[in-house]
Amino acid sequence: MIQLDYLILADAVAAVGGKHFIHGGGWDTLSTSGFPTVHPAMAVAVRLRVPWGDTNRPTAIELNLLDADGGSLLADPPGPLRGNISIGRPPNLTTGDDQVLLLSFPLNGLRFDAPGYYVVTLQLDGVEMTRAPFRVVLTQTPPATIQA
Repeated sequence: MIQLDYLILADAVAAVGGKHFIHGGGWDTLSTSGFPTVHPAMAVAVRLRVPWGDTNRPTAIELNLLDADGGSLLADPPGPLRGNISIGRPPNLTTGDDQVLLLSFPLNGLRFDAPGYYVVTLQLDGVEMTRAPFRVVLTQTPPATIQA
């Protein structure tokens, strides 16, 4: 069974050359000065561990962003990010070895209508692997002071 090694919320993510390059990762709060607000860019880094016996078979993957009521914030269409992944066995792989698959999901221009709790979910073959909760809050700006 494919396992999830990690899912990280970040400002930006790239998966290049077998490495994740994560900028501003690990947060759980977005701040804004008013609602509705559009958050310009966020990303999700995912690392999957694929056992030898699960190579060369397609696996359905779905990433979604939900509000507190379970509604998706990803506009439909296209809606949740869905597809199939399949990782083969390179000729130099030792029999029985696991492989890792690095994925990056950019989520740009997300609109949040109200403060509250949200969650990114990841499913493999229809089974939820993890939930990464975060909140969107109103930034409290101090009142301006007037000097005489």
